[in-house]
Amino acid sequence: MANFPGPYEIEFNLSGWTSPARTHVHRINCIALSNPPAGTLVTAIDMQKQGGATAKLNVVANQYWEFIRLIYPNTITCVGYTLWKYVTGTYAKDFIAAGTVTNAAGSNVSAIVTAWEVVLSFRSANGGIMKLQYMESSLSGDARATLIPSSVGQPAQRLAAYIMSADNVAIARDDSFMVAALRDSRGQNEAIWRSIYR
Repeated sequence: MANFPGPYEIEFNLSGWTSPARTHVHRINCIALSNPPAGTLVTAIDMQKQGGATAKLNVVANQYWEFIRLIYPNTITCVGYTLWKYVTGTYAKDFIAAGTVTNAAGSNVSAIVTAWEVVLSFRSANGGIMKLQYMESSLSGDARATLIPSSVGQPAQRLAAYIMSADNVAIARDDSFMVAALRDSRGQNEAIWRSIYR
């Protein structure tokens, strides 16, 4: 059986890479409550959190971006985010809402690592694996290590600490929240490398 995304997805649109100019997106599956119709304001959409509470879409999008921006230099910006709803059992998705984040730029002065990716993996409550991919950030390395969540650690550890917290809204494709952090895997993304150098 196919492992379809959804039921909802927040897509963050990132810009600022040059030579050549390019953009990336970062996506997380999530749960929006009460089946919001297309065009609903981001301040009116309730999102389910891992700890059982809810918060508005604009609040959770800003909170998650505050962790993502730790791994990007200040030359990279989030130009906005979109909430999509997937048609059950398909890869088709419908627009629901769009918004902007409060602090749009990355928060460090390190250079990007060209054509590199960071993949953080987690075990979900239903036994699945959730993988979060971050393209061409400032995080380097060519190895796989145990992912240790820490709210005061390195940027990837802080991201993991958020994902393991009650505030997290990201779910695995089996529609469940996270129970364990697994790996921090880093290395070259061949598709991006080919698009830049060939």
